[in-house]
Amino acid sequence: MATPPHDEFRVGEELINNPDDRRQSSGNVYTNVRRRAIERPPVSRWRRIARDVAQGLVASVLLVAGTIWTLNQQKPKFVKPGELLRLPAAIVAAKPVPLTEQVFRVSHVLRRYTKDTLRANRIAGALVREGERKNLDPALLIGLLIAENAKLDPYARSNVSARGIMQVMPFHAGKWKGCESRDLADIDSNICYGTAILADFIKRSPNLQKALLRYNGCVRGTNTPRCHTYSGKVLRYADKAASQMLLAPFSAE
Repeated sequence: MATPPHDEFRVGEELINNPDDRRQSSGNVYTNVRRRAIERPPVSRWRRIARDVAQGLVASVLLVAGTIWTLNQQKPKFVKPGELLRLPAAIVAAKPVPLTEQVFRVSHVLRRYTKDTLRANRIAGALVREGERKNLDPALLIGLLIAENAKLDPYARSNVSARGIMQVMPFHAGKWKGCESRDLADIDSNICYGTAILADFIKRSPNLQKALLRYNGCVRGTNTPRCHTYSGKVLRYADKAASQMLLAPFSAE
């Protein structure tokens, strides 16, 4: 059998003049074997239309099912919309609940930190009331409260003399409009001051994280060890509280 010139070689029955043209053959870059087309009977126009419609319906059903599944997997958090804060999406929800229900749900979370139900209820009432006044979400206030005073001790005092439930510095007493009492050991007064201070920091800070750091005194990162992690800690507590509030067994009856 005659040997083709060195610049020619055969692929099946096809003669290719240049090895670089092998990519143009109907084989692949690994085998250069020509693939034989599979002959199929012609499909009528109406069958093609019916097939396309069926595929479209299946795709639509899958899209709807996927959307429903996705929505079911997302657990909305318990918060109040239209808030002053630019809260992380994880703790933003779309619908507020009645005030009495808010107090119950906040108290439900706080009872995880104290066995004193009356204290939990009083703190919850103050958080919801002051949150409404300053347009702050109760879940955020819980997060701040737990980060500052997880024992919910109204007589707590820090090594820098911050006092009470929300660890308010003494020089704030009597200096905030709407907070009448100067007694920082009083739960309602302390929460009034703490909420007012946080709301003011939020207005004067570029973002929520900076506002929380200012509340903690971590402006230059020297107040407490690792204080730069404080804002993340508060927001984690807030997110957890929001989920727990949703699960509270509230009954309107």
